[in-house]
Amino acid sequence: MKSPTSQSAKITVMKPSAKSPVMKWGIVLFFAFLHIAFVIVFKSEYSGALSLLPAGLAGWFFGSGIGVLIAILSFSTYAFILNASGFNWVFILDTDFVLGALILTLIGGVSGWLSTYYRNQTERDDELKSQLNEADALSQISIALSQAERVGLSNILQLIVDSAKKLIPAAEQAVIHILDDEKEYLIAKAVSGFQEASERRLQMRLGEGIAGQAITRAKTINITDINTDERFIKSVSNSKFRSLLVTPIVSGEQKLGAISIQSQNPNAFTKHEQDLLYALGVQAAIAIENAHLLESTQQSLRETNALYRINQGLVALNANELLDDVVSLLQKNFGYYHVQVYIIEPATKELIIQAASGEIGQKLLEQKAKLQAGQGIAGYAAETLLPFFTNNVEEVMFFVHHPLLPDTKSEMAIPVKIGERLFGILDIQQAPPKTFTARDLQLVSVIADQLAIALQKADLYETLQNALQQEKAMRNQLIQNERLAAIGRLLASVSHELNNPLQAIQNALFLLKEEQGISEQGKQDLNIVLGESERMANMIKRLRDTYRPIRIEDFRQTQLNALIEDVYALVASHLRHNQITFEFFPDPELQPIPALTDQIRQAILNLVINAVEAMTAGGKLTIYTEYLPETEEALITISDNGKGIATNILSNIFEAFTTDKDKGTGLGLTITYDIITKHHGRITAENNPGLGATFRIWLPTKELDLA
Repeated sequence: MKSPTSQSAKITVMKPSAKSPVMKWGIVLFFAFLHIAFVIVFKSEYSGALSLLPAGLAGWFFGSGIGVLIAILSFSTYAFILNASGFNWVFILDTDFVLGALILTLIGGVSGWLSTYYRNQTERDDELKSQLNEADALSQISIALSQAERVGLSNILQLIVDSAKKLIPAAEQAVIHILDDEKEYLIAKAVSGFQEASERRLQMRLGEGIAGQAITRAKTINITDINTDERFIKSVSNSKFRSLLVTPIVSGEQKLGAISIQSQNPNAFTKHEQDLLYALGVQAAIAIENAHLLESTQQSLRETNALYRINQGLVALNANELLDDVVSLLQKNFGYYHVQVYIIEPATKELIIQAASGEIGQKLLEQKAKLQAGQGIAGYAAETLLPFFTNNVEEVMFFVHHPLLPDTKSEMAIPVKIGERLFGILDIQQAPPKTFTARDLQLVSVIADQLAIALQKADLYETLQNALQQEKAMRNQLIQNERLAAIGRLLASVSHELNNPLQAIQNALFLLKEEQGISEQGKQDLNIVLGESERMANMIKRLRDTYRPIRIEDFRQTQLNALIEDVYALVASHLRHNQITFEFFPDPELQPIPALTDQIRQAILNLVINAVEAMTAGGKLTIYTEYLPETEEALITISDNGKGIATNILSNIFEAFTTDKDKGTGLGLTITYDIITKHHGRITAENNPGLGATFRIWLPTKELDLA
């Protein structure tokens, strides 16, 4: 009885903290003592069958050795108790006893072997189940990776941390930190098991904490107990965990982030779990690289599309449309907060908004927003002719805040230039959480270069068009002058040829008038003929004066305001008869002009008479004079509200014999044009937006050079 008791006590002392072994030994000892009790009570009548239970249970609970030992103790106790009760050994150790002892020993050993086999099989099953779970989790992650564009990086990373917490039983929390674009901060992108995560856990500088160390060293770190491991700085964080396992997420030489798991128990993570976490880190690296590749591909497509559309705009040579397309395209395709283009005012060097994106841009254009020379980030880029960008405008002393753009945190200003010639500034602003990258700077710089080429072509095209228009105008003027010269020579010749016979006719009429015997009716008719011949003589004189060679000494300083008053005096009665009101707005600062006074008066009179004839049902005739100091010219504007100029003759209104009047000769405006041209002036004609037409005459106030 003493031997088995001491053995049991020894085993119990070996594992005092294990409740399950104590319970198991209690069960074994209970049936052992029950067996002894039966032996004592029933002696030889007891068959010993109950001894099978302690031997079998001991073998099952503690292995074959203990089972055999309990079996030996059981049948030995049985024999000694019988012997002590007076039975001799021959009676006790019979064939049945020996056979029973062998069977009991076999049961103790076999039950231990079966227990070991069962435990091994269970462990293999558990291991297989664990492997299947790991394979299933990795398979799900792989499937998600193959559908990354649809699933999204954040969902894949969340699946990975959830899998880590599920596959590693001791893991109570899991987190994936990813390096930001500047490679300065680790930012938590997926967490599992955290009730409340501190700001420090969600973001930390590279090199801080165990995660930062794992990334820096590019190796897995297993902190078995944060209280004893010197690598863990307890003062940094009030941690509630004891074990920490961190593996870096890397792709080749590129460091991407880290995946971490935590447990409240020390020594929580095994070598196999380190390998499993490393495998999950590889999957995270693939997911991040795929996301970067997808983002890079999409970015490249957007950039290609942007450059293609800008190159298409180069063909159009319409600068305004191209600028509008560029700012709209950059904002929509790349998600910029605001995009605008400034042009440089040559005189003041001010930056004036020419194109801007979105509703805010429309408001800025309506306000005609501008920056003074050198003002703001755009002004700085214009002065230095160098690109400038910042991801924190508050750190830039010369940043100018605009109330319509309150969320601006980053700003990029790129000069649109070719060589040293600056066309404008491409200014882009970004709002948090987005920031500018080196790729943004590269893209916008390329677009700015394309814009510069487009604007240069548009400028050259506009210059060419202006040159062609000027050439066309000069050619038309030369043709007009040649026509006028030919008409002048013709009229001068005709007036000379008509003057002599007209004088003879006038002399004969004067002599005839002095004769006696002419009836009253004859005298009246004779006076009419004399009057008309005098009018013809005056007309011929004016024609000869108009087209005779001019000399510089013929020009006199003439006050245009007074000359217009003279013209009004001549036509005042005619205006009243035709129910036409007259308004004159003279410029008191108007300078005198060198002029052939009679010819300028004739030119103004021709325009006034034409205006009166255009207002058949009455109307208003308005004349303005204005001095233009920048060009040293006097401007005369004559406007009416008549029927206007027929569109089919407007373009060649000053050519000879061009008229829409039934009885007109088409020479009045031709002569007017010729007079103005002789005075080195200009004249234009246009229809008013409503009714009527407007003629403008520019005459120089400085001395003329007739050479």
